[in-house]
Amino acid sequence: MEFIQACFEWPTLPATVLVAICLLYWLSIILGVMDLDLFDFDLDFEIPTEGPSFLDFGFIGLRFLNLGDVPVMLWVSVFSLSMWMLSINFDYKIEINSFMDYLPLAARNMGISLVVTKLLTQPFKGLFKFTPPNEVETLLGKTCQVTSTSVNDRFGQAEMQAEGAPLKLHIRSEDETIQKGDLVRLTDFNTEQQVFYVVKINQES
Repeated sequence: MEFIQACFEWPTLPATVLVAICLLYWLSIILGVMDLDLFDFDLDFEIPTEGPSFLDFGFIGLRFLNLGDVPVMLWVSVFSLSMWMLSINFDYKIEINSFMDYLPLAARNMGISLVVTKLLTQPFKGLFKFTPPNEVETLLGKTCQVTSTSVNDRFGQAEMQAEGAPLKLHIRSEDETIQKGDLVRLTDFNTEQQVFYVVKINQES
């Protein structure tokens, strides 16, 4: 009873609430009530190369703490558990009469928890990055075979061997007409028309 009372009294109460939210989230995932990505969003901090601002230094700090490199809910779970353990072990006997009494304890626990979270999430850095297969950049330069009767500047189709089913691509030729069965190389991509430009392999210079 003393332990439960300490969990739901200041100064441990905020950390207890945060841990409870994380526990409900993971329990809902296990039971299949919610999808894994429901409250887990990707933090993609792009730091511009030109015209740096004060906010850029904040992004660097968040990157250093592994936010954006590990799932947000995993990071928050480790952080909240660390804060809760610090508070329940070191602060439960401290009497809180005002917010100013709580502020130094919260600042200390948050600072230590940031370091702990950084260290514990470091092994997971980059493990959850998903690279979509068959992106345009990875396809350019590869070879495929024409499957349509011909290929010109207005129409054409081809297939490329890939894991599983072959990729069916819309292709165009800016030069001469290419016939069915010819091997072609993907040289460029038109984002507006969503088509690849190709050249016949045996006629490449």
